[in-house]
Amino acid sequence: MLQEAETRVEHAGMNYAVEFQKEDLTNLSFEDSSFPYVFSWGVIIHVPDIEKALDELIRVVAPGGKLALYVTNKTAWDHKVESFARFLFRKPLSGQKSLPMGNGVLYDMHGEKLWVWQIDEAALTKNLETRGFLRIHHVVGEFTEIQRRVGGVPRRLLLRFNNLYYRLKLPLVMRLLTYSFLRKFVFEKTG
Repeated sequence: MLQEAETRVEHAGMNYAVEFQKEDLTNLSFEDSSFPYVFSWGVIIHVPDIEKALDELIRVVAPGGKLALYVTNKTAWDHKVESFARFLFRKPLSGQKSLPMGNGVLYDMHGEKLWVWQIDEAALTKNLETRGFLRIHHVVGEFTEIQRRVGGVPRRLLLRFNNLYYRLKLPLVMRLLTYSFLRKFVFEKTG
C-alpha cells in the first residue's frame, strides 16, 4: 500500500509535499503531540491490538488537533447478511475476539489472512472522550461493501446506491446510518 500511495502522489505531481515513512501503528517513532491532524483511513480496523494502535494515534495528536478514523460499523447490515449466509452454508467464522470497542475476526482473503474489527460507535466515542477527545463530526463512508464481492449489474447498482447514500442527507437516509458499513469520525483533542 505504501508503494501504491507513493505512485499516486508521484502521478499527481505532489512529491514535494508528501513524505512517506513505514511505521508500526502500535509503536510509532514520532514524538508526543507531533501532528495537528492524524487520519487512519481504514487502517486501524486491521490491527489486532487496536487498543495499542489507538493509544499511539492519540499520543501523536497535538492539543487542539484532530484525529479522524475511518472504521467499519458493528451494527452494519453487511454483518447481518454475512452471518445469515454463513449459517445457511455452515461456514462459521473462527478466531473471533471481542472488546468493549467491538468485535474482531481473522478472514481468509485471496489466500491471505486479514484481521477486521467491527467497531461499536458509542464505545469508540466513550473511549476517546475519556482520553480528552470530543467527537465533532461523523459521516457515512459506504452503506455496504457487498459490491466488493459481486460483479456485473449488482455491483454497479450497489456502487450507485453507496454514492447516493453518501451524498443525500435526508432524514430517512440518516436513520439508516445505524446500518451503514463504513463511517468516518473526527475527534478533537481538547487537552
